[in-house]
Amino acid sequence: MAKSHLNMKVSGLHIYPIKSTSPISLQSGQVSKYGFDHDRRWALYGEDGQVLTGRQHPELLDIRCTLTSSNCMVYHDDVLIADLSDGETTSTQPEQVKIFSYDAYGSAVSSAIDNWFSEFIGKSCRLLKVNTAQVRPVLEKHGGRTGDVVAFSDQAPILIITEASLKDLNNRLEDPILMDRFRPNIIIKDADAFAEDNWDIVKVGSTTLRIIQQCERCVFTTIDPITKEKHENKEPLTTLSKYRKGPRGGIIFGVHAVPIDEGAISINDEVDVSSYLERPTYGS
Repeated sequence: MAKSHLNMKVSGLHIYPIKSTSPISLQSGQVSKYGFDHDRRWALYGEDGQVLTGRQHPELLDIRCTLTSSNCMVYHDDVLIADLSDGETTSTQPEQVKIFSYDAYGSAVSSAIDNWFSEFIGKSCRLLKVNTAQVRPVLEKHGGRTGDVVAFSDQAPILIITEASLKDLNNRLEDPILMDRFRPNIIIKDADAFAEDNWDIVKVGSTTLRIIQQCERCVFTTIDPITKEKHENKEPLTTLSKYRKGPRGGIIFGVHAVPIDEGAISINDEVDVSSYLERPTYGS
């Protein structure tokens, strides 16, 4: 298997404090066992307890967050709609909810915020903050091991993609797209296309990560973050399906990771892959 370049570096860092909303670009970020601080620590849930995401409500991409030392400020059209204190909830009791078929646990924030979001998306909903009093493990079927945990991300706390992988895809698309379609946490430059598929243990900054699986992509990638419209030909999934279909039938782009230890990752940090795994390869 091909080894990665020796001069790989971090070129982008992104977090999404409220699931499915606009990203925050970081120069540096702290990583705990739950991934980057503040990443997917809040999410919207319907009356049935199921998560609400940009798949059904692309207007969530118009919600923008900024961070202070202890607060998350939430904006729409540059108007402040909420000031979420890092520890503030209306209950310390974990409430069991669902992220698709997966169990998750959260606590209500405030009825005023719930009312604003319900009017915004046109559906009764609540904003919950992840409640870590009840552990949500990374499942074994996704590569999780004892002690691996995740907040409100779908399956794993960190998503990694290389710039070269996107370039390879864009060379095949009629209309090139930006990396934000895939909502990564870490973007890496100076690697070969899809080199990340076979990484195992990766040192980034002062943090070590374990790659646990290749990421299967969903219809959210077909939604333009600016227009909020789905691509009429279901791109980029249609093109990716021709050469990036995994053994379970899912369309693969990027890899999921869990932190082995806590630390910090910054733009231009070196990326050192210390071990590799044989994972499925794909035709060109």
